[in-house]
Amino acid sequence: MPQAGGFLLSDPFQGDAYFERSVVYLCQFDEDSVFGFVLNNPLSLTLGDVLEPSDFSHFPLHIGGPVAKNQLFFLHRLGHQIPHSFSCGNGIYFSGDFDALTEFQKHRSIPQHELRFFVGYSGWDNGQLEKEIENHSWIAVNNLNADYVFDEETTDLWKKCMDEQGSKFKIIARFPKNPNDN
Repeated sequence: MPQAGGFLLSDPFQGDAYFERSVVYLCQFDEDSVFGFVLNNPLSLTLGDVLEPSDFSHFPLHIGGPVAKNQLFFLHRLGHQIPHSFSCGNGIYFSGDFDALTEFQKHRSIPQHELRFFVGYSGWDNGQLEKEIENHSWIAVNNLNADYVFDEETTDLWKKCMDEQGSKFKIIARFPKNPNDN
């Protein structure tokens, strides 16, 4: 069963071009809201490419999902040092006061393994994610290391996460995207 602070691994056979081999970190999962961020969909842009220069200009941007792609979001490990952030679990926090984050960065350089920026997010209506899991579009896992949220190398993240789910999933993780390539 999915939970906040857990992960979703897309089924490789679902045929969804957007979420193909995605790893999603769930920030919230309750009757009011279900949302998270795709961790392995980096853009070839940095924050400095889309915003005026700042202390965060060198941070890479990631596509967090198909919802609100014109908005910037961030996950961090700074806790309540950033006002108005909320805990997702596993020591990871969502959003907060961006001005406070900027001020924090001026006094202490925040490393990339503590902060990640996204454009857009992944969201589901009430009951939608559960139906998608029943239809085998997603595998909900709650046993992954939270460090994956900030992993700088995302190319093989889906495969690595699938491998950790046991031998059945290791076979799936090695299945080529296009079986004709085998």
